Amino acid sequence: MNRMITLADTRPAETLSGWMLYTEGDSSRNPHYIRLYEEACERCGMSVHCGIYRPSVLRSDKKEAARQLRELLEQETPRYVINRTRDYALAKLLESMGIRVFNPSSIARLGNDKSEAYRYMQQRGIPVMPTVYGIQPPPWYPAVVKSCDGHGGTEVWYLADASAWTDWKHERLQESGHLSAEKQYLIQQAASDLGKDVRVYIVGNEIKAAVSRTSQTDFRSNYCLGGKVQLHQLSDKEQELAARTIQGLSIGMAGIDFIYHHGQWVFNEIEDMAGARSLYALTDYDIVNDYIHYIQKELDQT
Repeated sequence: MNRMITLADTRPAETLSGWMLYTEGDSSRNPHYIRLYEEACERCGMSVHCGIYRPSVLRSDKKEAARQLRELLEQETPRYVINRTRDYALAKLLESMGIRVFNPSSIARLGNDKSEAYRYMQQRGIPVMPTVYGIQPPPWYPAVVKSCDGHGGTEVWYLADASAWTDWKHERLQESGHLSAEKQYLIQQAASDLGKDVRVYIVGNEIKAAVSRTSQTDFRSNYCLGGKVQLHQLSDKEQELAARTIQGLSIGMAGIDFIYHHGQWVFNEIEDMAGARSLYALTDYDIVNDYIHYIQKELDQT
């Protein structure tokens, strides 16, 4: 049987015992980062068991997925789940069964559906680049096409002019034969200051650190794509905008990315599964340790 969740180390539940779930084949799953979580949990008298999640089961048969999850919970009931799968539907299913999930499904949704995130921010008056949703010729150039569920700078294309738009559509059609209705896109006016952004790290809905990322060779500035990084001291104006952006959310740990348009900050995305390699490279701040302490505090209050 294709199990929805497979735990690498299943054992009887302990006090503050939890799971950390990754999607099968996820490139962000690495032993060093998992060990950081294990060591932080050990220091707090907690334990965490790593597991692999297969989203195909939940997508194809929600009843079967729920049955499998109930069966697994009979063997081991975690006090918490650290959801690193990017799948808000899994988080919702776990929440419906009384499991505390970090980050909650609401953050997983905003972090992995850019259309949801931009609409949410626009409704709250957070600056966002002009955006159109769906496949249609951009009303301005240069433009950027983004898949709604892309992350880490993937599935983002820069369009300098109408010819680039035609080429982009042609390439997508060559890849799949059609523009799938299941794959959602949006198009934004390109920011004026390309290859430059700031990631603000959040733990427990508090601003903890900020890192600026720049690239001289790519319109994307992601560290994993070769962007150069340095610590960024937030100005009062930046601090205020970052605080407004996270107000009302329930963030365990995430990165909030802001790009620059004519020198001013514009919201770009929530990375709910934010990597912290640049932060560890630049500082001695242990963000994973801080996150686990936050989880422990939250669980102690319930």
